[in-house]
Amino acid sequence: MLEIVNEVAGPVEHLDDDQLLVDQLGLESLHLARLVAVLEMELDTDPFSDDMPITGVRTVGDLLQAYDPVVLPRLGAGEPS
Repeated sequence: MLEIVNEVAGPVEHLDDDQLLVDQLGLESLHLARLVAVLEMELDTDPFSDDMPITGVRTVGDLLQAYDPVVLPRLGAGEPS
């Protein structure tokens, strides 16, 4: 995700779940749209096409949480080993 944020919005050293996408990372609405578009292409999914509004995404953690239900099952997370 750090690589994608750097590509979309410029250099960022690290990401924390509580970082605000707009106020702390400087993402504007166009940056956020590009970020979501790149994630959609990379992960082959769009969690915002169903019931989750993108307007509720304020932090890095919010964005990660939006993709968790889609990505984690693909990785086998939560399955017994």
